[in-house]
Amino acid sequence: MHVTRTDEQWKLLNDADADTPIVMLNLIRFRDTALEGHGCDGMTGQEAYAEYGRRLRGLAADFPGSPFWVGDAGRTYIGPDGEDWDMVLCVGYESVSIFRDMLASEPYQEAAIARTAAVADSRLVLMHQTADAGDEMKQWVAPASAGDDEGTGAADGPIVMLNLIRYNEAALADHTCDGMTGEEAYAEYVRRLQAMNDHDFPGRVIWDGEGQATIIGPAEEMWDRILLIAYPSLDDFRRMANSEIYQTAGPARTAAALDSRLILTHQRFPR
Repeated sequence: MHVTRTDEQWKLLNDADADTPIVMLNLIRFRDTALEGHGCDGMTGQEAYAEYGRRLRGLAADFPGSPFWVGDAGRTYIGPDGEDWDMVLCVGYESVSIFRDMLASEPYQEAAIARTAAVADSRLVLMHQTADAGDEMKQWVAPASAGDDEGTGAADGPIVMLNLIRYNEAALADHTCDGMTGEEAYAEYVRRLQAMNDHDFPGRVIWDGEGQATIIGPAEEMWDRILLIAYPSLDDFRRMANSEIYQTAGPARTAAALDSRLILTHQRFPR
């Protein structure tokens, strides 16, 4: 299980360009009961993580971050058995240095005790945005009525699929992308999706970025491309994935991906 960064992963953060804007992807699995002796005794893991978030908001004046996606995680459709998450968060920072200085500060160290109490397993991935999907994010906002009182989202409400992709160096042969790199094959996959009409591909890319470094998680778990794709409902996603026309696009993804995750999320924020 991965709760904190290693010295080697801290070095990755130190080596990153200090002035570059970043987004940090957080995948969180909560403890059933918060660890004792961390200032959150008697709380659930989810309650302790909410306390961590409250403490972070108190640091915003000195270390401003902008959460633009918070979702309750559902089923992992592609990934190892047992790799399930409770929450997906994306938080933007104006520079690597702001994020790095925050982590090194004494107030953050005090706040992070609640995170340690809360988290059973986690990933923290440094990302750079590569395509401006900001307008798509603004246009696509799940209506507040789509979620139940716990914010988990109705079964027939809007969903977002988190896609994590590591490319093959060369695309697999005999999957309609011969002669391409893995990156080129995945770009071809996305191009084929977006060439479909709205019925055949009812999704909308609301975030498109590159993974730069895994700051918390297995050292070998690296991601080249990270997308959030919104769909009107889970039924719409299933219909697309099982359709005959999708089979014209799917081989390009198979050719491209050395490893991948596909994680269902229900929106909490933005509203």
